[in-house]
Amino acid sequence: MKYSQAVEYLESKVVLGVNPSLERIQKACEAAGNPQNDYDSIQITGTNGKTSVSVMTASILRECGFRVGLYTSPHLETVRERISVNGKLITVEQFSNLVAETIPVIEKVEGGLKEQLTYFEVVTLMAFRYFKRVKVDVSVFEVGMGGRWDATNVVDCDVAVITNVDIDHTSELGDTLQAIAGEKVEIINEGCMVVTAEQRRDLLMLIADKCENTGAELRVFGRDFRIEYYVPYRVAGEIPSQFISVRGLDAREFKDIKLPMIGKHQAVNSACAIVAAQGYTEPRKRTDTGAFKRALEKSRAPGRIEIAGQRPLLVMDGAHNVHAADRLAITLTGEFEYEKLIIVISVLDDKDALGIIKILGAVADEIIVTENRNHRAIPARRLAAYCRIAGLEPVVEPDFSEAVKLAYQRSGLNGMICITGSLYTVSEARIYFKHQKASREMKQDR
Repeated sequence: MKYSQAVEYLESKVVLGVNPSLERIQKACEAAGNPQNDYDSIQITGTNGKTSVSVMTASILRECGFRVGLYTSPHLETVRERISVNGKLITVEQFSNLVAETIPVIEKVEGGLKEQLTYFEVVTLMAFRYFKRVKVDVSVFEVGMGGRWDATNVVDCDVAVITNVDIDHTSELGDTLQAIAGEKVEIINEGCMVVTAEQRRDLLMLIADKCENTGAELRVFGRDFRIEYYVPYRVAGEIPSQFISVRGLDAREFKDIKLPMIGKHQAVNSACAIVAAQGYTEPRKRTDTGAFKRALEKSRAPGRIEIAGQRPLLVMDGAHNVHAADRLAITLTGEFEYEKLIIVISVLDDKDALGIIKILGAVADEIIVTENRNHRAIPARRLAAYCRIAGLEPVVEPDFSEAVKLAYQRSGLNGMICITGSLYTVSEARIYFKHQKASREMKQDR
């Protein structure tokens, strides 16, 4: 099977109005021999920060000498980004072969259930099978959405992380914090260790109750582990970073880490990753503080306050809900120096676009509304209407590439451009800049 055929097959599995259930993925795993049971697992959920925590946790475990699988979503440029081992993406050939080998399993299950597996379920099954094939010691699974009905929730995790709880995916998870938290706590397995940075008392009580009912051990940021200090690091001509020190489990100290990911929220995410990794390494007597530090200093999370250019500063961030937009606004105004801030934004239609625009519009000098290629992208003119409700007068440019060009024209060399509103918007930007780079190189070769 060619790679293009594999991708085409997966895209045929994109369906709407799916019945929330674990039956499809459970049956598929059984038909494949339950590959998810052949290695240890760490499962990470949360409204925001789960990709960053997943990447950092996997990096730490790899640096400690484990063979580590990592499963994340969504992808930015290629679906292969979702499946990696020891920091290396599954190859095109491996991916294509894996799809071809998995199709008979899928067809068997779908024939029995009279129901189609989803895109996410199929790719999750592929990850389970690939990690078994390459003999990982442990895999880190980022939950796609919620927890209870997520396809990753067939793993029996040793460590479960709930980064935080906020309003998002309300049509699937509920429209209250308690309802959303109730979905996320369902990743907690009997006897596992649970790590959270959630601070609201009522939600912590909900998490604690689930832990008590399952015999899980709860570790809470600020009580059981904490950041000793974090200092933003800015030097003219250098990409911003921050120095942090974390007091982890059993008062173990992880000192003077130069974290390349920006913002206090990433410092908190790193603390969660440290403790999640400790939850796995401590029982195996493999906690190496030097390895933890080296891993974090090399960690990157594409599309999460990612600095993609200078003069003007170019930052891309997938903030797609109010909580993430708030953290982005705080980071943009607190960690960077610039003369003018231009926001380029495209949001999907199931998000609180008005809430996001109110927050980002408050710190922007200009806002350019546009559209990414996702079929759920809100039309630019409707985004513009939200801007006007928020008291802003936006620039309307539906064509994404033209919107980026406008941002460069308006920012000046000492300004900043932030492309945001969705990871799909970040994906659109990465593809745009890759094409621009390729075009420049072709001209130079002539």
